[in-house]
Amino acid sequence: MIYEKFKELTEFKDEKGISFYSNINVSSYKNELLSFAKNGIDNLSNKIKKEDLNYFSESKNNLLNHLEAIRIKGKSLFIFSTPKKVYEYFYNFPLRNEIYFGFPNLYQFYWVIIENPDFGIVNISLKKFEFYKINLYKESGIIQTVPSIDTSSWRRKHLMPPSAPKGDITVGAIGGGTLKDAYKKRYNLQINKILKEFKINVLKNSEGLKTIFVTSDSEENIDEFLNIEPNSNIFSKLVTPSNATFQDILNISIEKLEEIKMNEEEKILNELLERASTGNLAAVGSFASLKFIQDGRVNRIVLSENFSKLVNICKNCSYIFMEKEICPICNSKEFDIDDLRFNIHNLAEKYKSDLYIIHKDLAKKLDLNGGIGVLLRY
Repeated sequence: MIYEKFKELTEFKDEKGISFYSNINVSSYKNELLSFAKNGIDNLSNKIKKEDLNYFSESKNNLLNHLEAIRIKGKSLFIFSTPKKVYEYFYNFPLRNEIYFGFPNLYQFYWVIIENPDFGIVNISLKKFEFYKINLYKESGIIQTVPSIDTSSWRRKHLMPPSAPKGDITVGAIGGGTLKDAYKKRYNLQINKILKEFKINVLKNSEGLKTIFVTSDSEENIDEFLNIEPNSNIFSKLVTPSNATFQDILNISIEKLEEIKMNEEEKILNELLERASTGNLAAVGSFASLKFIQDGRVNRIVLSENFSKLVNICKNCSYIFMEKEICPICNSKEFDIDDLRFNIHNLAEKYKSDLYIIHKDLAKKLDLNGGIGVLLRY
């Protein structure tokens, strides 16, 4: 997973510190990082409890000193600064600029995994059949799970067939064609056989993928692959330029994937709002959503990327509740206050619910309905 780099922080309970997320502008990174850190620290200062002031002050000084001497190694940065040590991690994907005080706040990395599921690329070229499983936000990155098949020798034979093909040389005459036609027929049968075996192997190795882009500079090549049994709606056609490198194909695939994701988000949001308006196994708003989630009734949690809501977390039984001074489950009066935004992925995992993050203008539409909603199992 994406947080393998900082596994020591996933169960870090030694002491509190500052969690610092920032994207990096290489041309002016130091000034921007320091400016953002200082502004964020100023905003946090008035929210720190008296018993945490020493932790906060020492963590702040360590963070600012670290940023003064930092050497950039990526496009974004996560730091967890404590009085004893500064933990530093660089990444090559965008993060939301945020700063928090407490135990390590790692929610952004869980969201990145949710927002960027694995996808596949099948590339059908004149020289090779290739299949890659891809998630640029994981440690694994790009994996070639099915060996490439080199077709260049077959293609050359197809373009320049021998004068007397081996085998039954009367096939072409009986069919009314030439020897070249007969050879081409046998060649196509061979290619189709190999392509079918390749497609079966792709599907066998497609576990966890919602989308596999079938790419080529020839729509005919793509259709040839798609028309071979077995069929699957996991495949999506994507014609690419003839001179496209793998990086070009990857970039085009990512752009197309964003388009697919936005369409899916719109569909999910519309379903949520329509069903919630009629009370058809759906609800919106923090209070109702939180109760249904913890009752184990939620199939899908739909969350705005802007969502933020302070809640109480019972120290005794970990139940999350709102607007009360006592836990409704165990009657304990001991609780921590935290943002539900930072805990929603844990609830989704605990209660076996799918979590969908809604972005941009669609998120604003959900914000008008409380920023969160749920689709129920029953």
